[in-house]
Amino acid sequence: MPEPSDARGARLPLARAPRSLHERLVDVLRDVRYPAERWEIIAGAAARGADTVTAYRLARLPYRTYPDLDSVLAGVIASRAAMPRPGPVEPA
Repeated sequence: MPEPSDARGARLPLARAPRSLHERLVDVLRDVRYPAERWEIIAGAAARGADTVTAYRLARLPYRTYPDLDSVLAGVIASRAAMPRPGPVEPA
């Protein structure tokens, strides 16, 4: 019989629980001063240790000046919605 600590489906400690993209963005962009250019946002996130998915999403932001964090978040959501989705492959 497995030990209680080995139980499947056990909750991860709070520090290791997966976080949403929104939470990760807010965390890595908290030190960015606005208004900010795209490159400043990407550099600020890298300085705070953004993970690869978060950095990829920020790299897809359009080149412009962002007045505040909310506009960055809206830009990430808009670029995420515009991403092509995998689908069935049509035979040639």
